[in-house]
Amino acid sequence: MMTNESDGLIVQIETSKNYLVISIGVYLLSLFSAWYYFYNIWLSLVISLVLSAWLANFLPKNVLLTQPNSITKIALNKKQIVIEKNNQSTKQYPWFYPTYQSRFLVIIEAGKESVVIFKDAIDSGSLSQLNRYLNANT
Repeated sequence: MMTNESDGLIVQIETSKNYLVISIGVYLLSLFSAWYYFYNIWLSLVISLVLSAWLANFLPKNVLLTQPNSITKIALNKKQIVIEKNNQSTKQYPWFYPTYQSRFLVIIEAGKESVVIFKDAIDSGSLSQLNRYLNANT
């Protein structure tokens, strides 16, 4: 959900289905490669276990946004950005700038935080509104 304030913008970030599909696709391709190209069954088994552990750690943290430090909401205005995480903690940064903008993805840098917003993680049409806001105010 995205709402306009008088001089700012509030963006609710949800799970991106595209990012989830890409992540699982990369996992399955890596798993296939481990079993197809390695001729040692033990090496394939170890690599499969390591990849499964990576997936179990990566999905909740980066894709499903269920970890306490996952960013779920940002509020932008001309002077600062406020980042809210799953554990209800908020941080304010006096400056922010977009490091990458496209029709499908926006990456915003604020201090040591990188906020990655996929097109399907927010309301339809909202990414273009966010891009316009960032271009006009940064």
